[in-house]
Amino acid sequence: MDTVRLFVDVPVCAFRPRWAREYQETYALPPPATVFGMLLSLAGVDWPDKEHYAGVELALALVSEPEKCRIFRKFRRVPQAKKDAEPLKERRPDYQDLLLGLQFWLWLRDGQAPHSLTERVRAALDPERRREISRYGGLSLGESSHLVNEVSLKQPDGEGRYLCCDPLGYYQLPVWVQHPRCGSGHSRLGRFSLSRRETLLEPPAGDPRWILISGPQR
Repeated sequence: MDTVRLFVDVPVCAFRPRWAREYQETYALPPPATVFGMLLSLAGVDWPDKEHYAGVELALALVSEPEKCRIFRKFRRVPQAKKDAEPLKERRPDYQDLLLGLQFWLWLRDGQAPHSLTERVRAALDPERRREISRYGGLSLGESSHLVNEVSLKQPDGEGRYLCCDPLGYYQLPVWVQHPRCGSGHSRLGRFSLSRRETLLEPPAGDPRWILISGPQR
């Protein structure tokens, strides 16, 4: 099965857990659903069409643990039932955690997806084929202001820590995020753990380091 190997560098990013409210904490690593969303954006896939690529498989390895910092900023929060709220009155300062210098390796294969995401990603990164992809805006990981500094086709080297599927794992991360405008179903969560540092190699088939992006829960 054809596999795309990518190196990703993001200088500043944050991945807010779904339970975070006033204090905007962050996961220590990018959730699979967020990485999948970045790949869709890179490949020029519109958000409502993402189910065409349900079934792809990802493997993710952190180069090192990113630094964490805390900033003080203003957030605007308007409840869904309060559409006519005055914007300035709904702004208040809160703390937010950020990750600095996130670098990771990513393996992508199509798995059981009905359409090929690997082919679109290769086209997006090929100077001779980029015109095949229609997209706009900067490439982000998480918030739109958290821009990706580098995403490139490379051969991994050195060591890293893999994100592994683990029913008893410490991390509960979103694997698929479903929005009402994108059809029926619900978001999907998974349990994960981080491996010890090991040589960066493509995991074999059936290895728990492969994460299935299996689509929404019905």
